[in-house]
Amino acid sequence: MNMIVLMTAAGAPLAMLGLSTPVAPERNCIFMIHPQITSAVFESREGKIVFPNRPTEYPCRYARTKSGADVAFTNQNGWRFEVRIGRGDEGSWKARLDDDVVGGRAFSAFGDGK
Repeated sequence: MNMIVLMTAAGAPLAMLGLSTPVAPERNCIFMIHPQITSAVFESREGKIVFPNRPTEYPCRYARTKSGADVAFTNQNGWRFEVRIGRGDEGSWKARLDDDVVGGRAFSAFGDGK
């Protein structure tokens, strides 16, 4: 898995999370703007959390699990992201800062949890 698409909870395209390859569990990842994002989604709460400033590469933890794959990292504003992709290449993401949590749907654009 080299790319994960993140969507809002309502299913609107938000971002693509690119992961470096091939070394696990430590990788680097970066958010890229999804080509179908709307200005409303970009300006939304989720958009401001995923894209808080300039694009930044984050060290991330990547772990294959029995049910798929998990990716975790903290962005430059302290939001802790957790992305879970199941064997069916679909999953979810959430970002947490203290007691504040946002999240949505996710899927692996290239499949098979690798």
